[in-house]
Amino acid sequence: MTANLTNDVKAVAKQAGADLVGVASIDRFDYAPSDVHPQSIFSHTKSVIAIGCRMVRGALKTVEEGHYWQAYNCDSYQFINEILSPMILRKIVLFLEDQGYTAVPIHNPFGTHAGRPVYPGGPKPDAIISLRLIGCAAGLGELGISKLFLTPQFGPRQRMFAVLTDAELESDPLLTENVCDECGACIKGCPADAIPRERTVKARISDKIFSHSDIDFKKCVYFHQGWDPSYSPFLKEDSSKENPPSYYRFLDHRFRHRAICVGRGCVRACVDHLEKTGRLEKQYKTPMIEGEQWILE
Repeated sequence: MTANLTNDVKAVAKQAGADLVGVASIDRFDYAPSDVHPQSIFSHTKSVIAIGCRMVRGALKTVEEGHYWQAYNCDSYQFINEILSPMILRKIVLFLEDQGYTAVPIHNPFGTHAGRPVYPGGPKPDAIISLRLIGCAAGLGELGISKLFLTPQFGPRQRMFAVLTDAELESDPLLTENVCDECGACIKGCPADAIPRERTVKARISDKIFSHSDIDFKKCVYFHQGWDPSYSPFLKEDSSKENPPSYYRFLDHRFRHRAICVGRGCVRACVDHLEKTGRLEKQYKTPMIEGEQWILE
């Protein structure tokens, strides 16, 4: 029964559009702090289903060429986060409900512990759990130095989501082969210099340690949102956060997110290295990076 139900859940996810599906039993989170444990969201959780949706490679490539940003903001943020993943999660949840189980969809988090416990000693509402670590626990991949989740299929080129359920499903084995070879392409390619070399942040899942560097997110956000003129073709001389370019206002309004850096180091340089060194399952006719990465004078 458990194996059949697990296979059925994975089939539902794949048919709904998921590129990656894995399962972790709740005991894999024994070492998680109580405030970020899956049971801090749904106390009866017995299994965690990890879902991966790939980013379109061409949307990264056109930014790498300096030609077109809308595809990334539309596909790899708005579509994946707000259209595709909610449909996939809902289909899984409804399938499990039809079998008599309770399931909770975990979307891309946008806050953290928004309120106070409703009973003494309880968790704060809207707790945050790491979708990247859920992917690790479900055997789909590992963490890179950059903290991004890396898989053998896509490298850093996916977004992760999850379903918590009281159904007992079969766990997938943890990934044994490393995707990251510690090349440092993400560090060298990051315009914000936000990625330290040392993996100082660690988490234990079962008997395996996953780690990443302590990212400087203040530096990252400045470049990510496009405030350095050397890495954004949209800034004008009078541009400021109080007077952003009209293109930024368009992105904020249309896609509810603005990505201008588009992972120059942590995504594009990483993908390029992993593909060129044969560390990913699929190869492409056009390289991600051809020559030197552009920079505006």
